[in-house]
Amino acid sequence: MLCPGMSTAEFIEELSTMPDAERQRMLREVLERLYPAETKSIERFMRRIEHPEIPEDVWEGFEEAEDGKGIEIRDEHFENPPV
Repeated sequence: MLCPGMSTAEFIEELSTMPDAERQRMLREVLERLYPAETKSIERFMRRIEHPEIPEDVWEGFEEAEDGKGIEIRDEHFENPPV
């Protein structure tokens, strides 16, 4: 059990004994408390940890779409790409 006054080594050892889902929940909570203004970055970081099978370029595409950086693809773009 995690307790106030635990050393870093004790904290890490305790985390390593937790089931994956519990460890991820704990890490998310710790990061959100330490960096409350970084919720978007924390969410994106945690998604990668929770789904390591998804390639980085896929995450980048998702995040570009979330940030509104996508472009509409039309038939004419195949002949004259906009980028």
